[in-house]
Amino acid sequence: MANPNPVQTKVMQGGKREGAGRPKGSKNINSKNSVEKLEELSFDPIEMMVKKYTMIENDLNSGAVRIGSGAYAQLLATQGVLINNLMAYGYKKIPDKIEQEVTKLKPVSVVLTSRKE
Repeated sequence: MANPNPVQTKVMQGGKREGAGRPKGSKNINSKNSVEKLEELSFDPIEMMVKKYTMIENDLNSGAVRIGSGAYAQLLATQGVLINNLMAYGYKKIPDKIEQEVTKLKPVSVVLTSRKE
C-alpha cells in the first residue's frame, strides 16, 4: 500500500550536521560539578600553585636548603612543574609535532651526457 501523502525526506548518513552536538565552549556536567565543589570549598588551584611556587622560591633563596643537595634539585623540579602548569592558563600549548603534507610534486628531469676530453 503506497503512502497517500508522500513527503520527501533527506536521509543523513554520518558526517557533520548543523546544530548537532554540545555548543562550543560549554562545560560538561562533570566540569560544572568540579568547579562548583572547588568554589564551595573556597579553593583556587591557580592561587595555590602560585603560593607553592613562592614558598619554594623563598626556601631556595633563604639558604634553608643546601645548594647541590637532592632536596634542592627536587624543589627546582617542582618549581618547573608549577611553571608549566600555570602557563597552560595563559598560553596555548605548542604542538609536539607539526606534519606537513606535500600535495603537488614538481617533475624532476635528469640529463646524462658524456664528456669527451
